[in-house]
Amino acid sequence: MRTFSTPTRLAVAIVVMALGLWGALFVTRPAAAATTTGADKLALTWVDGGRQLQVDGYAYRPKAVVDVRLGDSPLQQARSDESGRVQVTVPQELVAAGQSGASIIVTGRSVSGASRVLISAVPPRAAARGPVDALPWSIAALAIAGIALGALHRLRSRRTPAPSVAPAGYLSRHRAA
Repeated sequence: MRTFSTPTRLAVAIVVMALGLWGALFVTRPAAAATTTGADKLALTWVDGGRQLQVDGYAYRPKAVVDVRLGDSPLQQARSDESGRVQVTVPQELVAAGQSGASIIVTGRSVSGASRVLISAVPPRAAARGPVDALPWSIAALAIAGIALGALHRLRSRRTPAPSVAPAGYLSRHRAA
């Protein structure tokens, strides 16, 4: 079995730690609100850090005009795509009049030509960042501290020679004459 030198092991540990930190910080993305989409569902999700409200409606007539309203105030008109999905992103300034709980109404025509109205309430925005947001940083800090303490312990153990530990009575019986 081959053993590696201390500088090689330390370099490998630093590279592994750097890759883990890079993965935790740059590869992961914040989780979006879990929503299920169905034929009779209107999904509302805050995006772009709570600066925009994304409205998703389903089962409208393909390429038809759909009205999006906040309560009794019109927000905007949009066109559904080929599958009948309506996706509108509403800026916070337009939604500011309707606080959390206000109704978002999407009105249009279904595939059969009947009137289709989906209603949902504006969801609350996240008030602050939670402890999950600090998790990658705290794991990285613990890893760095562990590596630093391990390196410091190794360095100190090499500078001070290990005391000679012999069984009791050994030295008195085996002294050099």
